[in-house]
Amino acid sequence: MDLFYKAAGAVIAPFRYAKQEVKHLKENIKEDAQEAMASLLKMAVVVFCSLLFLLFISITAAVAINQSMNNEFAGFAIVAGFYLIVGVIMYIWNANDKHKMEHTKNQLRETL
Repeated sequence: MDLFYKAAGAVIAPFRYAKQEVKHLKENIKEDAQEAMASLLKMAVVVFCSLLFLLFISITAAVAINQSMNNEFAGFAIVAGFYLIVGVIMYIWNANDKHKMEHTKNQLRETL
C-alpha cells in the first residue's frame, strides 16, 4: 500500500506545484494591477491639474492682452490663434512622422 501512496503522491505533486504557482501568480498580478492603477490615477491627476493650469494661464493672458489693447475680444482671438497654430504644427509634425515611419517600413520590407 505504501507503493500506491508514493505513486499517487508522485502523480499529484506536479498539480500541487502548478496550483501553488497559479496562486503565487494571482497575488503578483493583483499587486501589479494595484501599482498600475495607482500610477494611472497619479498621472490622471497630474494631467488634469496641468490642463487646469493651462486653461487659467491662457485666460489670464487673454484678459491681459484685452486690457492692454482696450478691446474685449482681441486677447481671446490672439490666444485662440496661438493654439490653432500650435495644433496645426503638431498635426503636420505627426503626419510627417507617420510618413517617415511608413517609408522606413517599406524600405525594410524591400530589403527582406
